[in-house]
Amino acid sequence: EFMAANLTLDVNNTDKISQHIAECRKKGVAVLSPDINESSFEFVVTDDGIRFGLGAIKNLGKNAVDAMLEERERNGPFTDIASFLDRIALARVNRRVVEALIKAGAFDTIHLNRASLVESMDRAFDFAAASAANANQNGLFDMGGEDDHGSSTQEPDLVEVLPWGVREQLTQEKSALGFYLSGH
Repeated sequence: EFMAANLTLDVNNTDKISQHIAECRKKGVAVLSPDINESSFEFVVTDDGIRFGLGAIKNLGKNAVDAMLEERERNGPFTDIASFLDRIALARVNRRVVEALIKAGAFDTIHLNRASLVESMDRAFDFAAASAANANQNGLFDMGGEDDHGSSTQEPDLVEVLPWGVREQLTQEKSALGFYLSGH
């Protein structure tokens, strides 16, 4: 708990976070990667170690993280990137935020192929925009039910690409976090 508090205190200082994580590893305390369904803004203690705080990911502001946490609290865990974007207000979460989350590994529990997620972002954003645009439109013969809007509820398939190699994944992770978390 002391280390989680130190990490949270230095949430905007990647050098200090890196030092604190090294200290945790020396003491045998695991620092778990960020997770879109488990992380909070700050670093928190779990049964398995310290869960990385979303606030420490570069390009994520408090407003974006709050939007994600509020939606997750209200409607449960996210199941894929398209539903994540469909449920979050696109005004509060933009492409740069989602890309940083993917590169940091926050979607790894949903889909391990980060390269596929990055390549699928356009499809997911298009789906979310179309869902938002069609949410309140009813056809001439619709009864006004919740599922009667004209948009497709079929979420887009992910683009199939080869996963990043270890070096590329670590490079992308470093660009999102400022250091290597899952390896060295």
